[in-house]
Amino acid sequence: MVYNESQTLKDSWFVPVFFGIQLLATAVALVYGVVDVEGFTSTGLLGLVLFISFLIGWLMVSMKLQIRLNATGLSYKSPPFINSWRKHKWEEVKHIQQIKRRSILSGGGLGIRYDLKGEWKYLFSTCHVVRVSLKDSSFVWSTRNPKKILEAWEEWGSER
Repeated sequence: MVYNESQTLKDSWFVPVFFGIQLLATAVALVYGVVDVEGFTSTGLLGLVLFISFLIGWLMVSMKLQIRLNATGLSYKSPPFINSWRKHKWEEVKHIQQIKRRSILSGGGLGIRYDLKGEWKYLFSTCHVVRVSLKDSSFVWSTRNPKKILEAWEEWGSER
């Protein structure tokens, strides 16, 4: 059994809400005008805000998490920040557990996070959360099918 999963941030509720707020703010700015700020005209300031919003939106749309589990171990990548596969052999994995809470509540929001415990969190959906504990660190993935990940751990990882 080989398990592959791909999650994108654009499939979540967050991206349409972001673009909706951006569209609403742009419409309000165009209808009511924007206050001139030290040499910027209102259209120049609006253009700058729209450009920055476009860059943030492009970043959100291009973010994804790819998970792969096979007989040799587990690997993941999260472009555009982690473009090569990060691989861990099953011997390096101490434990994989499903966290009962939803990713939005337990992880502090969607996207890639680094918390104060020194743990990376890759949260791209609001369905389920799985913590992978390695010998020297741990990280958290969001997943749509935690049973498959736990089955792969039972099949390949726990016997080593």
